[in-house]
Order: sequence, then structure tokens, then C-alpha cells
Amino acid sequence: MKTKLLLPVITILLVVFSCKSKPGADTGKESTPAVQGTESQAAETYAFHKYGIKSGIVTFEIDMMGMIKQKQVLYFDDYGLKEAEESYEGDEVKLINLCDGKEMYSLHLDQKTAYSNGSCARGVAYRFAWDEIAKEDQNTKAKRLPNMTVAGKDCESYSYDLGSSVAIYAGWQNINLYLKTTTQAGDVVQKAIKIEENVDIPASKFQVPSDYQIKQAG
Repeated sequence: MKTKLLLPVITILLVVFSCKSKPGADTGKESTPAVQGTESQAAETYAFHKYGIKSGIVTFEIDMMGMIKQKQVLYFDDYGLKEAEESYEGDEVKLINLCDGKEMYSLHLDQKTAYSNGSCARGVAYRFAWDEIAKEDQNTKAKRLPNMTVAGKDCESYSYDLGSSVAIYAGWQNINLYLKTTTQAGDVVQKAIKIEENVDIPASKFQVPSDYQIKQAG
């Protein structure tokens, strides 16, 4: 019974956490660090070396208030131009958000449906970059923190006051490897536990399967 009562709270936190970790999401723009430049400039920046390594597979563990843990895996190639983020429930992949280099899709595996979300200029995952935070927010809402080690990598770190919550980010090669969001309900932590660098990733990983129906996101 206790687990059933916690599920609505956890679901809400997942939605909030997801929006905060993805600067490209419409619902998350107010909850992420402000980024300078126009959308066309951002598209050019992210399309060309979003990350400091060509390809990689990053496995994350998400800990929600110490009560439940979930797995997430990020695949990227062409320095982040193409990305696919798999969200698990237990041992099964339930949702995939992917960028094929031009368009963003949300794949619902149980429905065999891909929802088109328009241009993916910023890709799928949050890009860790202090210099992309608006100048007026640096050292006010956003503050640098000491380096921290995540998955064996020496990561730069900063905090960002989101108003209703505080987020701590840590990254390496512009890949965000750690995100802790502190809210009144508790802490939600996304932390990389394994990094595979410059690996060969099949092109199909970043494509909508041919047997999927494509719909416009509502």
C-alpha cells in the first residue's frame, strides 16, 4: 500500500526532473539555466561538436528520494549531433528520446509509435557548459562549485537556483554526468555510473524503426 501511495509523487518528480535536465523541452525552458544566443546560433553550436568526444555510451542511475532507482542510457555519435536516450522500467526499455541529426522523436515501445517533437537543435541531453549560462545569472543564480569525480572522470560543477528548487550539475567534455535536483519533496539524483568512450554505435540506434507509426506530438 505504501508503494502505491508513493507512485503518484514519484511520477510527478520524474516529469519535473526530465524537464529540468533537457533544455530543449518546451516545458523546461524556465527551469533550466538560461542560455545565451539565438536559436539558430544554438543549432550551429550543438550541431558541431556538442561534446568533446566523437561517440559514447553513458549509463546513468536515477535515485528518487532514496526510495526507487531507475536506469537510463545515453548513446551519442558525431560529437552529439545524433543522440538516443533510453529510459528503463526494471530491465525493460520503455521510452526512447532520440535525435537523428535533424528531428527529435519520442518512441513509445509498447505502442510502436514515434511522436515527432520538431527540430532537435539542442539534441536530447543537457549540454554541460558554464559559458552558455547567461552572464547576468553567473555568480548570482548560478555558482561554480568544486570539481567532483563521477564515473572516474574529473568533472567541473556548478549549482543553479531554479526558484522552487536547486540543481547541481557536473560534467566532463561537455557531457552532463551528474544532476541533483533538491525540492521540497526530496532529492532526485541522476548520476553516471559507466562511460564508454569513442565506441562504434549502429546508425539504426538513432533512427525510428520502420515498423513504427509516426505522429505529431500533441
